[in-house]
This record gives sequence, C-alpha cells and structure tokens, in this order.
Amino acid sequence: MADYLVHDAFATDNLWKSSSFFEDPSTYENSLFAPLQFDVPSIKLNYPYAPKEPLDRELRLPDLETFEFGSLLELDSLDEPSLSTATTFVEDEDDIWKVALELGPANKDVAFFTWEAFEGPGHIEHHTPYLSESGPNAFDAALARDDGNVGSGRVVRGNVFLDSLWNLGLGRSSILFTFDPRLRTFVPAIADGRASGLSLTAAQSLTTQFVHTGNTVLYLRSFVERTFASATSIPARVALATCVSSILSTFEDHLGRHSRAIASLLQLQRLFAKPRDILIYIARVVEAVKSAKTNEHLSSILHHRVLELEEGDEQIRRLSAEILCRVAKPSLELVGEWIGTQKDLQMMPIAERDSFVVAEDNSDGQGPVEYSYNSGMMPRYISIEDGNAIFETGNSLRFLKTHHPEHPLVCLDKFGVQAPELEWKFGWQEIEEISAKANAYEDSLRAAILNFTAMSPHKMSTYERAPLIDTHTAGQATPDSEFQKYIEESARLFDEQPQPNAGGPPDNLQVLTEQLLSNSSNEAVQGATFSPPVSLSSALSFRPLLAAQAKLVNATSLRLFFRSHQLRMHLSLQRQYHLLGDGVFSSRLASALFDPERETAERIKGTMRSGVHMGLQVGSRSNWPPASSELRLALMGVLSESWYESTLYHSTTDDVGKKDAASRKESSELPGQLNFAVRTLTEPEMEKVMDPNSLYALDFLRLQYVPPSPIHLIITSSSLEKYDLIFKFLLRLLRMLFVISHLPRTYADVESRLFRTEAHHFVTALSTYMFQTGIAEHWDNLSSFIDNVESRIADEDAAGELGTRITQGVASLRDAHEACLDSILFSLLLRRRQKKVMLLLEEIFECVLLFAKAQNLSEEMDMKELYDRLRGKVRVFIGVTRGLSGKRGYGKGRGSVEENSLERLGIALEMNGYFSM
Repeated sequence: MADYLVHDAFATDNLWKSSSFFEDPSTYENSLFAPLQFDVPSIKLNYPYAPKEPLDRELRLPDLETFEFGSLLELDSLDEPSLSTATTFVEDEDDIWKVALELGPANKDVAFFTWEAFEGPGHIEHHTPYLSESGPNAFDAALARDDGNVGSGRVVRGNVFLDSLWNLGLGRSSILFTFDPRLRTFVPAIADGRASGLSLTAAQSLTTQFVHTGNTVLYLRSFVERTFASATSIPARVALATCVSSILSTFEDHLGRHSRAIASLLQLQRLFAKPRDILIYIARVVEAVKSAKTNEHLSSILHHRVLELEEGDEQIRRLSAEILCRVAKPSLELVGEWIGTQKDLQMMPIAERDSFVVAEDNSDGQGPVEYSYNSGMMPRYISIEDGNAIFETGNSLRFLKTHHPEHPLVCLDKFGVQAPELEWKFGWQEIEEISAKANAYEDSLRAAILNFTAMSPHKMSTYERAPLIDTHTAGQATPDSEFQKYIEESARLFDEQPQPNAGGPPDNLQVLTEQLLSNSSNEAVQGATFSPPVSLSSALSFRPLLAAQAKLVNATSLRLFFRSHQLRMHLSLQRQYHLLGDGVFSSRLASALFDPERETAERIKGTMRSGVHMGLQVGSRSNWPPASSELRLALMGVLSESWYESTLYHSTTDDVGKKDAASRKESSELPGQLNFAVRTLTEPEMEKVMDPNSLYALDFLRLQYVPPSPIHLIITSSSLEKYDLIFKFLLRLLRMLFVISHLPRTYADVESRLFRTEAHHFVTALSTYMFQTGIAEHWDNLSSFIDNVESRIADEDAAGELGTRITQGVASLRDAHEACLDSILFSLLLRRRQKKVMLLLEEIFECVLLFAKAQNLSEEMDMKELYDRLRGKVRVFIGVTRGLSGKRGYGKGRGSVEENSLERLGIALEMNGYFSM
C-alpha cells in the first residue's frame, strides 16, 4: 500500500532532495558545453610541475620513517630593496567600465515606441526570455540548431502554405496537397513541410485538421453526385442531397468572400472552425442514413439526430431542423395524398408504393379491395394516434372517391376550397399560423359540404358542369397554342445565363447557413429558443390539419353509411342468418338438414326425386357426405323464402321500390350474395366429416356472404371469419337441439330414461345460455351504440352543423362490431385459450349423438356405461364453469357489481347440486 500513498504537495521537509525526474548531471550531455573532466593525467597541460599520476597518489603524504630531504640548492645573495621610501605621483589609468557607463549605449539616439511606454512614461521595457517571442527567424534558427534531437522540417513560403491550406479545406488539390484516389485522402507533396515560426508537430496537427475537412467535403460531394446520378434514389435521399449541395455552395461562397482578408494561419483556422463543425455533423448524418431504404426510415433517422441536439448547439440544431423539414416532405406529401388534402402526384396507387397502406390479398376476386394499416412504415415522428387517424381518414376517403366522386371532399378545386399542405415548424408563432390555416380550411370546407348536401340534384349537376363550360370559352387558348408557348418559354430559359433563384425569394437553408457562418443570427437564435420541444413539434404541426380533415370525413362518411348504403340492414342480416337470430330460418334449416321424414335428396337408382321439400337426413343415412346436387335440392329456397318473408326485408323496402323488390325476388338475389357454400377443410377435418353420425358431419357447410362496397369497411374479412366460426358451432348446437327433441320418451331401462332427461336438460340449458347471454346481450350493446351514433347525426342535422357532435368515424363502427364478435366468441367458449373447455363440451355432444344413434338403429349398447360417461363429463364441465367464475374476462360490468356470464350457465345446469352428488 505504500506505493500508492500520495505525498503532501506543499510539504517542505524533503525539499533538499532532488527530483526523481532529474537526470544525473554526470551523465548529462550538453550540446553547448563539454562535460567536465576530473581525471588529471588526461588533461594535457604544458606545466612542468603538473601531476604525472592520479591525484590520489600525488597527494599521498610520505612515510615519516623513511622520509629524507635531499640536498638543498645554494641561495643567491640578498638584493637591495627595489622600493624607496620616497613616493612619487603616478597618474591613474582610465577605467573602461566607468567610461562605458558614462557614454551609454551606442544607439542611444534611436527611440523604440511601445503601447506600454505610451500609456506609462515611466515604464521600463523588459526583454522576454522566451525564444518563441523573438520572431519566426529565431525560432527557425533554434529548430535548425537542435535538428539532431527534434525534426525541424522544411520551411515553406507562407503565402503558398496559406493558399494550399485554404484549397485543402474546400476539398481542392493544390501545390502542396493532392488527392490520392487509392488512399482516398489528401496527401502532402512535402511530407515535412511547415510554415515559418511553427514547429513540425504543430504544422502537421494543423494540416491534419484541414485534411479531415477536405476529405469531408469530398465525401459530401460524392454523396450528392451519386444520389443525383442514381435512378433508384428515393425522394428523401434526393432531398437530403439537395440540402447538402446547398450548404456546400454556401460554404464556398462564404469562404471565397473572406479569403482575401486572411493573413495568418490563426485567421484561416478560425474561418474554417464553424464550417468544419457543421460539415462533420452533416457527414455523420449522411453516414447514418446510408442503410435507409424508404423515405419514412430516412426521415425517422434524421429526426432522431435532431432529438439528440435538443440540448446541444442551438445553431446546428436549427440547421438540422431545416434539413429535416425538407427530407420529411416526401413522406408528408404521401400522407397528404392519402387524406385528401393534396392531389395525387403519381399515377401509381399509394398501396403499391411500399408505404403504410397495404392492399389485402384479393386473389379470389370476391368483394372490393380492402386496405390494412402497416404501422411499421409510418414515420416515427408521427404518433401512434395520429398514424391511426391518418389511415382511417384515407380509408374513408377511398370510399367517398369510389361511391361519391362529386362530393366536395373528393374534388376540392371544383368548390373553390384550397387545402394547406402539411408543414413542419418548430416555433410557437409558426405553429399558431398552421393552426389558423387549418381552422380557415375547415370552415370553408364545412360550408361547401353543407351547401352541397342542401342542393337539389338538378342544381348539383349544373354546379358540377360549370367549370367544364368555362374551360371552353371563346377567349381561352387552345391546348396546341399552350404547348407551343411552353416550348418557346423553355427554349428562352435555356438560352439565358444561370441566375440563382431567378430573382425569387432566397433559399431559407442558404440564408440560415450564411447567418450561422457570419454570426449575424444572434437575435434569430434568441427568438428561436422559445419553442416547444422537438419531440412535440411534429404533433403540434400536423394535428390541426389532420383533425380538421378527419372530423369532416368522419361526419360525412357516417351519414352516407347509414342513409345511402343501409349499414344497419347488413348488420341485421348477419344477426338473422349467421347468428341464427331468425327463428323461421333456423327451423327450416334444421328440418332440411336433420328431419328423417322429409324426402331424401340422395340419388337412388330407379327413384325420381321430386325436388320439393327434400332434406339431407343427417344421422339417418349411411351414405355420406352428400353430393353437390343433394345440397342444392335440400337447401333450395331456405334462404330466399326466409328472407323475403322476414320483417327485415319489409322494413328496408319502401313503396317506390316495390317493383324492384319483385324483380329481385324473382331472381333470388339476396343482399351480399348470401348463399350456402362448401367450406375449405384440411385433411384431418375431412376425415371427421366422413362419418354422418359424428358431431363434425356438417362442418363442410357454411354461409357465404360478400359485403358490398363500402360495407366491407365495417364487415371486414376478419369479421366474416368470426361469423363463420360462430355459425359452425351454432349449426352443431342446432343439431343437438333437434336430436334431443326427437328422442323417444319411453325406455325399458332406467339408465336410458335418466340419460334422456339429463341430456335434454343439459342441451336446453346450454342453448338458452348461448343464444340469450352469449349472443343477444352483446348484440344489443352494439345496437345501442349504433342508435347513439344515429341520434347524434340527427341532432347535427337539426342544428345545421357538421362534425361537431360526431367525432369518431368508420373505424369506431368497425371496432365496435369487432368487439361485439369477440365478446360473442368468448361467451360461446370459442376463443383459442378456451379450446380445452370446448373439447369437453364436444365430448358431451358425442355421447348424446351416440345415444341417439343407438335408439334410431336399435343397436345394443351398455346404457349404464354411457350414462356414467355422460354424467362424469357433465360434472367436470360444471366444475370448469365454476372454476372460471370470477376470472378475468368472464365478467361483465353491471353498475357497481361485476357479474360473471358463465355463472348463469352453471346455475342453469345445476341449481340444486344434482351433479355434485
């Protein structure tokens, strides 16, 4: 742990120690002074008494015992003293240091002026001790002197180096820098070139910055060129390339205007600082959208980039927001085409453009085309609620275009209504302007719709033909002359000199880029700071127009559905036949399928079939399944007779349409081409159908209904699948009701009597629950919802309003219808998670059919065993219903008390605890 202790930096007790970073002076080699030599013999001195051996031997004291003095030399006689006692005056010699001090500097008359001396007369100039402040020449000389330790490089002329760096920053080759296509970067012509006054390291660092900037410019230019040259470029990528090209041209223009004012490398570096940051950000955006294949994906990526700059550089955020508005424009134009605020720009349908609208597979050719919503293709900056509203509005508008092409919502131009475009703005003031435009559009369109609905058919046709008559007035030019004029204008335009913007308003992106570079946008930046978050700006910008269009489209569509296309009649048709709500139809169908007393429709050799009141006799014949001719003979007239005799048919036929009704009755054409058909089965299902005594003998029979347009927007293909599943189960239940009602009442054994009684009780109680609770109550809720919608429409018409009380559209009716069918499936135990309960119920039905088969064919069977099996399975089924009581999804709200619907079934099946014994 001692190695990791941190010593006190301000301690003074160890100041005497030398630093561990200091080198040993004995090993230090100075480039200016030679190291000191202390080996005396190695010093070459011309001195006779100089030591001849090392000092440790020369300075050694002699041995006193063996020491002897040698012979002494004779001394000369003493001379007389050379100095006399008499003193004489001797003139003092001149002191050169004193003379120099008195004379002063050699160039004392030369005056050097500085700002410090100007501001303070008593200022004493101190000469700097730093070499770097002695001028570039002194710095270059020092580098050349120390070239052995640090590379000095080669000095390049300052103006050449400055011009080369300027061209390098713009992505251009020059004398000192050329682009290497193989390395895909700029390389210097002089690897160690530098400017005077700069070290080689500093010059290379500055050069690296400009190389990066030049490579970024070339990368962006390459992106622009490749995008414009590619025939497969998506519109959003072209819009991004256009923005990049505009920014690059603005950079070049700005840098070109300031190039002559650059006199130093620091000025050049400062001039390129802001453009470099912007270019690097745009290059990262271009790199991020490289994998985008659709307009929505590309604009969503760019929107995510703008969100990352929410708390970052305000100037770059504004620039990226402007780019986002342009890149998102193709997606917004597609949305505008779908909801009807913009004309179709392409002949190809929207469903074929790989967009958020998908056309359902209609290979069989039955029914109109249905559209589904692909939320994955909707841009991420459009919320889930807005995306659903966009699809539903456009889907309803397709209905208006197909069935009511003269409506103002379909042809805005004919009624003088100009719809605003979907715009994306980021400031509160701009968003308020968008809202004002949407409100004005809503008011004008509402007035046009109300006037249109109030016009008589004669006036309406005159109003529609008026624009066509105006286009052929005498003073108007013909199409040939207009085309000739267009050719002449195009030729004149090509002959003129290129003029940016052609005298029109300047490009907002170029103006914004110029403001950012010239730092003249301080006021604009301060004004832009008061704006909503970027994440909310899209909803605030799009929702006013989307809400106005959806409001009017929904109100108009619902009126036409109820009053022109008989929506309620088609829904009641499903209730009457698919859900067996018509008792006449149910009894006739049961008689045609199960009655053994009817004439058989089976082809018998030597027997002529009458074709009247014939049946399939399911359960009373051995040859199964029936042929197609047998089905036609047995079910002929079941649907048509019950339909034309029903109350629903008479309620939808007025006095004016009596003749048309008679003709339709003769042709036996039912609404939606309602008819019996054969269901497509899998191989295991076909094996079950082969047995006429099994519960699955009639699984091949189905009701075929094709919803006419635009009813298919409410009764969708998924709804028809649910109807088919319910009808198949109800057909089995209808068979069970027929079987138990035709069982013998007298039996020889007790088990048979008990079996018949308990089976009759179970099937009757179950069917009562299925028809009353499982179907009727849920359908009544749907009817109440529809009544409420019609009542609000009537209130709007009475008040002369449109879109004030009706806010939901066709989607609300479809969702309510789907929810009703889902509730019915759940109550009838037909959901996928209830499969085990349904299998148990089918086993009980199989026991009843097995008992009926034994009675009809007088077969010998162990009735006690069959009765015990029935009683055991019924007991288990009742236990399951009790277990499901109170579970989530099985209850229905009844005020403040939650009631379980299956609890009714349990009470109806066992009120006195009989099966629990």
